[in-house]
Amino acid sequence: MADRFPSLEDFSAGQTEVADTNGAADESDFLARERAVLGDDADQFATAQDHVATSENVDTGDDLLGGAEDAPAAVSHEEMSGFESSFPAIETQNEQVAPGGTITGTGAPFPPTGYPSYKEPEEEPEPVREWRERRDADISRRAEISEEKKQSTVKKAREDIDDFYVSYNNKTDKLRAQTRAEAEQFLANREDTSSGGAVPAVLAKNGSASCCSI
Repeated sequence: MADRFPSLEDFSAGQTEVADTNGAADESDFLARERAVLGDDADQFATAQDHVATSENVDTGDDLLGGAEDAPAAVSHEEMSGFESSFPAIETQNEQVAPGGTITGTGAPFPPTGYPSYKEPEEEPEPVREWRERRDADISRRAEISEEKKQSTVKKAREDIDDFYVSYNNKTDKLRAQTRAEAEQFLANREDTSSGGAVPAVLAKNGSASCCSI
């Protein structure tokens, strides 16, 4: 930058003009060297700025620092339209971010996770622990008594069933013996009648009655 301004000695001698460093020519030479290195592939890396940089610069002389010489020409409307069509604007607005940058939300609470919050088990007081022990002992004692009554009831029921079958079998045996004896007696009486033996009492009574009537 110092080479663009005269030294203090030159300024004292009357030189007030800014020295021309030929920056545009240097830039053109640099671009030409780049295109020579890339060869046929140079067109693949060409951009709209390359055409602006290689265009003729207009020196208005208003910039004391010489910036007007290096200022690029205005981009044409066709080039801007082509750039916007090739690279459309990306929507980056977040609906959950307020204009001031504050993150907003729907206001709904977080859904439950399904797991209850864990709590440390509290130690029971001594009276409660003693009451629980007495209750458990009483429940066990009642369960034992209930089981004993159940077993006693089942045993008595089995004994009653056995006694019933014994009595039933005894009665059945007696009835069978009585029926057998009556059958044998009936058969014996029938054999006596068929062999001409004693007349049955019913026939004898009927015969005597008929004789008296004659």
